[in-house]
Amino acid sequence: MRTKFLSLTASALAALLMAAPQVSTAQAAGVLVSGAGGTDISWPQCGRDNPEGYAFVVVGVTGGRPYTGNPCFADQYGWAAGNKGRATEVYVNLDFGMNPEGPLSCMDGEDFCQAYNYGYDAAAAAYTYAARVTNGATFLQQVWWLDVETENSWSDNVDLNSFVIQGAIDFLQRTEGVTAGVYSTSHMWELIAGSYAPTGIPNWVAGAGGTDDYGKCGASLWPGGQVWAFQYLNFDLDLDQNTAC
Repeated sequence: MRTKFLSLTASALAALLMAAPQVSTAQAAGVLVSGAGGTDISWPQCGRDNPEGYAFVVVGVTGGRPYTGNPCFADQYGWAAGNKGRATEVYVNLDFGMNPEGPLSCMDGEDFCQAYNYGYDAAAAAYTYAARVTNGATFLQQVWWLDVETENSWSDNVDLNSFVIQGAIDFLQRTEGVTAGVYSTSHMWELIAGSYAPTGIPNWVAGAGGTDDYGKCGASLWPGGQVWAFQYLNFDLDLDQNTAC
């Protein structure tokens, strides 16, 4: 059966979200302890010493854009997950694009359909890459964040962008044992995705003024979102630092 997406709008996206499987926020209740300190690393940290002394680490799977690989992911993930007393999470960069082939068969001009495929396949490509370079270790990885930032290229149509993000969320949520979340700021989210508000998707909020900026725990990316952690860029250490809410 062919699904028609050409005329879909934000209201149709809301219907799609209601039909999509929802992640349980209780699933991650024991992953991070409130107030725990963490950091995140990826390809910019290749060749550097890994930052010790953090209760959790978020490792970038992609190389700054979807459909790329962080060349140091295997080493960084192996180091992070090798300490059993430290929680490990991963993140995947997203941007806008369209794929005519994917989980949906799209006709020419069905832009929403193709945007959905692009996001779905981007998450699938990252998941496959991570598993391949870690010899399957990431099959046990629970929390996967989707990095949604204006530094990457997005459509001027926020509804199209929303379908990219929803496609990526759907792939992750349909993968056994995986919790999908979104990393961004509320300002970037509004510019990219407008009023799109995926239900039950945890938030990792950037732009904190310090590691004790707990006000960010109430500054969700969209109304009703649940913030699991916030990020502070420590320029003195040239390091991202995170605090669990």
